[in-house]
Amino acid sequence: MSFHCNTVRVERAVQLLLVCALFFAGLSAHAGSLRVSPEWLKEQLSRPDLVILDTRPPGDYEAGHIPGALNLPDTLTYQQKSAGGRIAELGTMQKLLRERGIDQHTPVIVYDAGTLLDAARVFWVLEVYGLQNVKLLSPGFGDWKMKGYPISTELPKMVASQYVPTIDHRRIASKFSTQLAMADPQQVVVDARFPKSYRGETSTAKRHGHIPTAINIPVTTNLKKENDIAALLGEDELRSAYASLPQSKKIVLYCEIGRASATSYLALRELGYDVANYDASWREWGNDLSLPIE
Repeated sequence: MSFHCNTVRVERAVQLLLVCALFFAGLSAHAGSLRVSPEWLKEQLSRPDLVILDTRPPGDYEAGHIPGALNLPDTLTYQQKSAGGRIAELGTMQKLLRERGIDQHTPVIVYDAGTLLDAARVFWVLEVYGLQNVKLLSPGFGDWKMKGYPISTELPKMVASQYVPTIDHRRIASKFSTQLAMADPQQVVVDARFPKSYRGETSTAKRHGHIPTAINIPVTTNLKKENDIAALLGEDELRSAYASLPQSKKIVLYCEIGRASATSYLALRELGYDVANYDASWREWGNDLSLPIE
């Protein structure tokens, strides 16, 4: 009898592992690497363990969202967006994720209105805080709505998780680590701003220019637009766009406040690069008179 019970338990455990494996295999197969399509997501809306995060402002979310989606405005991922790009503190993110029933292993899909910039910012922050199964909906909500896919105004009930935050330091760069990258031949600093900002013709900081040694690959390199709705380029197109970046080197990204560069972060992660995003970016570097610029 004991042997039989143990065998049944093992069989059930194996079945559960197979179900989980099939779920994540399906997610990967239909998502490219780090993205999912609207067509795929529409078929997964009944998945009980899948958390969908709408990163738009609360008013837009309440007016209509993907059924079952929870609201996590991108502004909450900053300490203070208007003052700079610093990432939200550990305690803040713990509270936000616990309230939404998310932990490190929860499969999460993020989307925004259609620029992908805000969704990519949230994607990056979630990876910094240790989440391991995050993907982005590309194109975003504008495309979903245009396709006539279901939209809901119902506010889902949230069941809290016991998420314990960890920080993946590989994914985030600071002022200090960016200074080190600037002088390290095994690292490449990439400026994701528009060329005019890189050349110093315009700036949101006191000073104009760019971080020394940085090369300019604008965020638009990652995107294609149709009907004012952005989508990530295909993997082959992205690989071609970043062909000049050695896969063997660590990539450090920055923009104005770590928002646009988060889209480049996602693209490079999808291509298998070791990449980090500098959260305070040019807003911090360009205002610090002790730091060098070109």
